[in-house]
Amino acid sequence: MSTSEQVTDLIREARRTEKLTVSPYRDELLGEHYLQVELIQDSRSIIINIDFFVGYNLSLPQIDELLSVIFDRSKSIYIWRKPDSFLYYNGFNSIYFEHDIRHCTYINIQDSFKIWYNNTYPHADNCNQILDYDNKDGPACSCSYRPLKVPSEEWSLKDAVKYTFKENLDDTNSHLFRCQAITKIATIIDEKWNNEKIQKYLKINHIQQRKNIFLLNDTYDNIQALIEHNLIQEEILTTTNFLTLP
Repeated sequence: MSTSEQVTDLIREARRTEKLTVSPYRDELLGEHYLQVELIQDSRSIIINIDFFVGYNLSLPQIDELLSVIFDRSKSIYIWRKPDSFLYYNGFNSIYFEHDIRHCTYINIQDSFKIWYNNTYPHADNCNQILDYDNKDGPACSCSYRPLKVPSEEWSLKDAVKYTFKENLDDTNSHLFRCQAITKIATIIDEKWNNEKIQKYLKINHIQQRKNIFLLNDTYDNIQALIEHNLIQEEILTTTNFLTLP
């Protein structure tokens, strides 16, 4: 399959996708700057990594069309930060200015998760914080399962995954899994998971890990499209237990 055909296939998949997760990444030392996009579909997720370089120029019209489809106003886009800071993250806004991404429908999962977590895991009966602020975070909180002790403090994606799913995002390559992590958290919020369902997931997950078997109730075809120097390459990624939802 030619490069043009690969991009055309991704455009077709993006058009039929209503929900997406988007996460930009930049590493000055390594000279890496790319946008990761997850197309969330009923039976699979498609991961697209779009690399950019100094002197950004898209010679393939299909890639420009792909970005336009991704940032269409009809899409619901999950992000892990407030929209304003997301748009200006490491020059992200200047790269995509022509697509006018300011008018997209962004859903800040970071804020939604904080509300969901506090409601799902309220303060313990013997916690002093509950006397003053009910489920809000505060300095009097002694609950070990609630790491935030200041109302204005925000959850990191790494801690959200750690405290909810007992899973760790490796700092060395966490950027490779940010979209899947955000989507996973968005799913439990959208489906209104309670503590009972979380515990059931953890139990099943633990059993499968001991057997060294990956839980694959949902099939994820992870396609990484690397756009390097205007060249598309596709690579099938292995679905790990971290990426699987029951």
